[in-house]
Amino acid sequence: MAPYNKRITYFGIVKSISSWSKVAREMIKALSKLGVETNIYERKGFLYEEAFDLGELSGKINNEFSGDLVFTFEHPKNYPRLPAGKRKMGFLVYEFTSLPGEWVENVNEYLDLVFVPSRFTAEVFLNSGVEKGKLRILRYGINPEYYRPSFVKNEKLTFLCVGSPQKREAADLALESFARAFPDKADVKLILKLSYNTAGPKSFEISGFAGMLEKYSRKLGDRLEIVKKRLSEKEMGELYGKSDVYFSLSRAESFGLPFLEALACGKPSVCLDYSGQRDFLDGENAYFAPYGMAETSGEEYERTARKQYIARPDTAGAAEILKKVHAERGNLKRPVLKEGLEHYYWENIAREFLQMI
Repeated sequence: MAPYNKRITYFGIVKSISSWSKVAREMIKALSKLGVETNIYERKGFLYEEAFDLGELSGKINNEFSGDLVFTFEHPKNYPRLPAGKRKMGFLVYEFTSLPGEWVENVNEYLDLVFVPSRFTAEVFLNSGVEKGKLRILRYGINPEYYRPSFVKNEKLTFLCVGSPQKREAADLALESFARAFPDKADVKLILKLSYNTAGPKSFEISGFAGMLEKYSRKLGDRLEIVKKRLSEKEMGELYGKSDVYFSLSRAESFGLPFLEALACGKPSVCLDYSGQRDFLDGENAYFAPYGMAETSGEEYERTARKQYIARPDTAGAAEILKKVHAERGNLKRPVLKEGLEHYYWENIAREFLQMI
């Protein structure tokens, strides 16, 4: 690929553990490695941390639109802040089945291109009215410095779930299914890594979340480990590495980055065969729990005029899958990606991004 000679400004939050902040950081680092001149116009937002260590990226913050073009991972309501006269590209995710009207209007009015990470999300955008000519699919990736195969031998079959108090991510259903599958087995363990915690739940978060965690801690004892503190990317890679299987009953994902990170660390998944993760999970590298579809009942973080739908995991069926995994623990499914792991390296994704713009 010929050298890219235009400067790129990123407009958005970078000092956060949110997935979109991580995607932005990794894209900026990958573009820089490819010789692209980049700068950051920093924004604050969800889970912002002033003291967040950006490492090499800290020197790129100048809070100016100094690039020849701009890419952003901001809420569409902020698109009017983008500079006129420059090419503008947005990264967006959405987990439900119909976009809010403001999103569609602002994508079509203010962006030259919008990048989504999966076929599932692209279909939602198209069906909601986003102009087809603006839409591109660009997967998310992994950093092999942190996420690489680790084949441990645990005495207890160890499941890892990365989640939050959000209803959509269904940490409550994962706990219910695990307790149902293993009411008295001593040779199993579930590690629940919380991306954040909540004292006063919002409408899209599980009510009584702390009490629920306490209930399952009493019920499961040392078979449940809850990790609440923030971990670095290196520590997250190590956490995946010390597990045997990744387990999440998330009701919908725009991409499903933890599933990919688990595969990169050599771990198959137990999950739903629905939404964004279908682009890279299949019957060869994952165990699929049964589910149905239903209208949302408070899971969405932004209401729309149109009805929204989401998966409803069958916890009894999920428990049976967990028992199957336990029975087959000596011969688990192979955590293989059909395209190969390098397909998901950020530098390769950044190269495709440059070709698309």
